[in-house]
Amino acid sequence: MDYEPVRINRKLAFALLPRRDEDGNKGTFGCLLTLCGSRDMTGAAVMSGMAALRCGLGLLAVGAVAPVLQVTKPILWEAVNLPLPETADGRIAPEAAELAVKYTRADAVLAGCGMGRGAGGRALLTSLLEKDGRPMVLDADALNCLADDFPDLRGRAGGVIITPHMGEMSRLTGKTIDELRRDRMGSALAFAREKGVAVVLKDSVTSVAAPDGRCWQLDRPNSGLAKGGSGDVLAGCVGSFLAQGCTPEDAAVLGAAIHSVAGLRAAEQVGKYGMLPRDLLDAIPQVLKEAENTI
Repeated sequence: MDYEPVRINRKLAFALLPRRDEDGNKGTFGCLLTLCGSRDMTGAAVMSGMAALRCGLGLLAVGAVAPVLQVTKPILWEAVNLPLPETADGRIAPEAAELAVKYTRADAVLAGCGMGRGAGGRALLTSLLEKDGRPMVLDADALNCLADDFPDLRGRAGGVIITPHMGEMSRLTGKTIDELRRDRMGSALAFAREKGVAVVLKDSVTSVAAPDGRCWQLDRPNSGLAKGGSGDVLAGCVGSFLAQGCTPEDAAVLGAAIHSVAGLRAAEQVGKYGMLPRDLLDAIPQVLKEAENTI
């Protein structure tokens, strides 16, 4: 074993939080463009977008197809909406990459939550990675679309964070889930180094790895998070901190930590059986208020 992970805790997370400039404006606190959701998975865009806003983001731009915007508009009042072309099966069309690249107001991009695995997904993401040099978070179906031949991103201008669960990591690496679990951190580190990305490998124990060999461990399991949508909230947290100017590694660690602590807070309030990913959206401000009182 050639690594020694740093344990992620509240003290570490709060130290990484970007400081709030009281003379700042919405531009000061970053703009995140989300490319999320599809006709059959509209909630992913809501949860990732709301999580990003709850983590201190100045401006959220929701890039989505019409069926998704019909759902997000009545909920994400604070968001700017970027309508994107739609495929016949209700997913974001490949030509949407051009519109995303032209939306220069955004400081970072989050892609993949609820996007679906349509044939055009890989073309969309490949074009985006090649033409858009901004920092980026790739989650869920963005990873599934790229799994057959994940690109080498070591020379890319803006850093990339990937947030796979174990099934997605299995598809990315060709390893079984059992093999990955024998050495979660080693697997995350190997992929981070090979592809030049920061990795947040989600499991009961979450591992964060950087391309330069640094690594962090989040070792507070919470079965209440084992519900669809929890990953969308995490991706929104990570994307928010990336847009606010954190390095990819700091955004990954910070997003994972705030998500974890919020999950524990939600479990305390409503229990692990009944808690929902949406409960994290209410817990995140409580956690960050605690942080404000300590920094």
